[in-house]
Formats: sequence, C-alpha cells, structure tokens
Amino acid sequence: MPVKPKPLWRCPKCGAKLVTANMWHSCGRFSLPALFARSEPSLLPVFRKFATLVRRCGTVTMIPQKTRVTFMARVRFVSVYPRRDHFVAVFIVGRRLKSTRFSEVEKFSPELFGHSVKISSAADLNATLLGWLRESYHYYGQRERLADTNSRRGR
Repeated sequence: MPVKPKPLWRCPKCGAKLVTANMWHSCGRFSLPALFARSEPSLLPVFRKFATLVRRCGTVTMIPQKTRVTFMARVRFVSVYPRRDHFVAVFIVGRRLKSTRFSEVEKFSPELFGHSVKISSAADLNATLLGWLRESYHYYGQRERLADTNSRRGR
C-alpha cells in the first residue's frame, strides 16, 4: 500500500515549500525578467516554451531564484541557469543517459545522475527532451525512486 507523503514544509520568510524544515534554498523573491536581464531578448521566450514543456510532465511549481529557475514537484528536479545566448537545463535521473546533447553528466550517487543540456532556441525543445524531463519528474521530482526502494525493503 502506498505511503502518503508528508506535507511540505513552508519557509516562514519567503513561503518556499520544501521536503524538510530549514532545507537550504534561495530565500527571497526573484523574477524571470531580472534573472534573464543579461541574456539576449530572444532567450526569455524560449525559456517560457521550455517551462510549458516541463509543465507537460505533471504538476510543478516554477521558482525563480537569484541565479537560476527551478521546477519542483515534491522536490526540485530541474534547474535552469540563464547565460547570454542560451540557458543550461540540469535534470536528475536514475541512470546515465547517452546523448551528444549533454554538455555534462555528473554522478551524484550510484542512482542519481545530473544531466546538463544547452538550450539556445525553440528547436532544442523536442520529444526527446520531454521524455528525459518526464523521467526526471517521476523518478526524482515525485520521489518515486524512494517508493520503489521502500516497497523492495518490505518484501
């Protein structure tokens, strides 16, 4: 039987919702225009299309922070770092994906891999990227990997 997740903790200063009390976060109120102010004007509309793609994964909250924008389900599963002419989207899945699109793949643990993808235009937003984001949403963002681990322990 699935375990109902605990309610998220809300930061009393900024209202951020997090898995545990006092978890590190950028405490403050930030905006997308300010975050993309040093980027080429064409980049913010591309980011907005990216955000629409992420929302196709399921219920998410978009959180602009000081240096990045994060997308959160139960936890933050995608982060976007704006640059002058592109942004880097980083997402976490439970395996090392293989693609020439990745500028970096970082192994955080035996079951957590961060994948960095450079996005320059709407042409970079395709079904393959959506598949990766959906995998990240379920495996990491919704913490389904923990439910799988707990069900195996109960056997």
